[in-house]
Amino acid sequence: MIDRLIETFAPDRGHLIAVPVSEGRRGNPVLWSRRFFKELMTLDGDVGARHLIAKHTEAVAEVPVDGDSAFLDIDTPQALEAARSS
Repeated sequence: MIDRLIETFAPDRGHLIAVPVSEGRRGNPVLWSRRFFKELMTLDGDVGARHLIAKHTEAVAEVPVDGDSAFLDIDTPQALEAARSS
């Protein structure tokens, strides 16, 4: 999935945000152009950046993916272990 996000990310074509999508739902990880780093740095806590994606829809390139891998929430060692076990 990471390779497909990188392939889709194309600043010269206006694709500054690459987002995996499965069954009409956007997931993670999201590849961002450095142009958005300042805005991303204003996020606090576990808010996420959905509102920034919505704000910059003209820059979004959706990357179709299969399965649920784009929806895994792995932010602790325990979550990583659980994902490996499933």
